[in-house]
Amino acid sequence: MILHTDEPKTGSQSLPKPLEPPLPPAQAGSRKKRGLPIGWMVAGLLLAGLGTGGYFLQRQFQQQMAQRFQALTVPVQVADLTQRLRVSGQVQPIRQVNVSPRESGRLLELFVDQGDEVTEGQLLARMDYGDLTSSIQQAQARIQELQARLAEQQAGERTQVIAGAQARVDAAQSQVDLAQTEWDRIQALVQEGVVARNELDQRLARLEQAQAELRSAQQELERLQLGSRPEAIQQTQAQIAQAQADLAQRQSRVADTEVRAPFTGIVVQRFAEIGSFVAPTTAASDATAASSSSILALAQGIEVRAEVPEAQIAQVQVGQPVEIRSLAYPDQVVQGQVKRIAPATVVVREVTVFRVIVEPEPGADFLRTGMNVSVDFIGDPQPQALTVPSVAVTYERGQEGVILLDPQTQRPVYRQVETGITQSGVTQILSGLEPGDRVFTSLPPGMTLDTLIKAEP
Repeated sequence: MILHTDEPKTGSQSLPKPLEPPLPPAQAGSRKKRGLPIGWMVAGLLLAGLGTGGYFLQRQFQQQMAQRFQALTVPVQVADLTQRLRVSGQVQPIRQVNVSPRESGRLLELFVDQGDEVTEGQLLARMDYGDLTSSIQQAQARIQELQARLAEQQAGERTQVIAGAQARVDAAQSQVDLAQTEWDRIQALVQEGVVARNELDQRLARLEQAQAELRSAQQELERLQLGSRPEAIQQTQAQIAQAQADLAQRQSRVADTEVRAPFTGIVVQRFAEIGSFVAPTTAASDATAASSSSILALAQGIEVRAEVPEAQIAQVQVGQPVEIRSLAYPDQVVQGQVKRIAPATVVVREVTVFRVIVEPEPGADFLRTGMNVSVDFIGDPQPQALTVPSVAVTYERGQEGVILLDPQTQRPVYRQVETGITQSGVTQILSGLEPGDRVFTSLPPGMTLDTLIKAEP
C-alpha cells in the first residue's frame, strides 16, 4: 500500500488527519480475499491478449515467408530427354592441295578463278619454259635419220650394186684365167729354151696380181650380199634409243608447261597472277611462304572436325547421329554422322581432346570451309525423366545437391541428389527428389550454402 503525505505549505502549518480506526482482523482478511481474483484475472486477460496477437503475427509472418520462398522456387518437372554432347568444331575440306608446276617458272596463262568447279585432268594454267618447239623438231629429225640408216643396214645393198660387184668379180676372174694361160705358155717356152727365164717371172707376177684382184672383188661381193655387221646395226639402234629419250624429255617439258587438276573439286584460293614466278610445292599449307609460290588451292568435299574432351569421348561412337549448327546460320540444322575418331589425343589450349571427323549429309551447301560450328552428338533417349533447371544444382565438397523447399515446414533445406544428363539448361535427377518438389534456383535471402549443408539431417 502506498501512503500519500501532504507536505506543509510555506508559512502555514497543517494538522495531521486523524487515522482511520483499524479494521478487525476478520474484515481485513475478507478484503484481501476479494482483491486477489481481480488482479489475476486482469493479468491473465492481458497475457491472453498478448499471446493471441503474437500467434496471429507469427502466422502472418510465416505465410509471408512461405509466399516469398514459393516465388523463388520452381517445381521438379517430368520430361522426355535425349542424351546430347555438344562440342565445337570447324568445317574443313576432305581433300585440299596447293596446285603448282613441276618446275619453277613464270605463269603464262591462267584459265580458272576462285570458286570455279573443275574436273580431274582439266587444264588450269600454262607455264612459260622458253622455245621448246624447235628443240623437239631437231630431236625428231635426228631420230628419222638414224631410223633410215638402220633400215638400210638391215635391208642390205641394192640389187644394182650387187650386180656391179658380181661383174667386177667376173672381170677379175677373166684376168686370172688369162694370166694363168700366159704363164703356162711362157713356162713351156722357157723349158724349150725359146724364151728367157725373166719372161716367166713377169708372167707369174701378172698372174698373182690378177688373183689378188679377184679375191678383193669376191670379198666385196660377199659383204654386199651379207649386208651390215650385227655390231653396226646394234650401234645404230642404240643411237636411235638415245635420240628417242632426248625427244621424250623435251616433250615432257612441254607437258610440264600444262598444269592440270589432280582431282575433281572447287578452286578455294588463287595465289598467283599471270607473269608471277611460281615453284613446286608438295602439299597443302596455310603458310604464306608455301601458298605464295603456288598457283591455286583446290579442295574436294567438306567434313566437320570436332574436338571432344578426353573425359567425354566414351559418349561418341562411329556411325552415331550428329546435329550440326553453324554460327552464321543458327536456324539451319544439318544432320550427319560420326565418320572417324582419331586414334590418339592432341592438346588444344591445355585441354586433352580427341579429333572426331563428322560427315554431313548431302544438301549442306551453305557450309563453307573454315566455318565455326557446334556439334551435338545424339545419344540414347531418356523418357519420363525428373528434371530441374541446371542452375538449381549445386556442387560443393565433391557432391551434387539442391536447395529444396520443405513441403511441411516451408523452409529451405539442403538435399543431396544424383544427376544424369544435362540438356538445354535442364539436368536430369536420378535420385533425391520426387515429382512436385520445389527447388530454389538461387540461394534464399540471408542464407549460405554452407549453413544449409551443416543443417542437413
